Amino acid sequence: MERERQQQQLYALVEAMNDALDQKRWRRLPGLHQQVMRDFHAYAAWETDAAALHKVKSKLLMAFEALIERRTQRAEELKARMDKHQQNQEGMLAYSMVNLISEKA
Repeated sequence: MERERQQQQLYALVEAMNDALDQKRWRRLPGLHQQVMRDFHAYAAWETDAAALHKVKSKLLMAFEALIERRTQRAEELKARMDKHQQNQEGMLAYSMVNLISEKA
């Protein structure tokens, strides 16, 4: 019973990390990650069944790999949007300068 509770707590923290990523609450991720690591180390110290420990470790590894992939993808999307915004700002500045010059002529 205790084993299941500890495992569910670990998985709930990983789910909270996914939710934070979905809600663009980037600042929550490091704290949640630290909590997962603390709880996992406590669980690993308590768990006597090597197969159960390996199963939890594998699930967490897969979950973290998916989180890293999603976070990388989101960061790339954000960078692309910022680059586009920068280009639009430069285009608007050039357009304004052309208008200003043409008004003086």
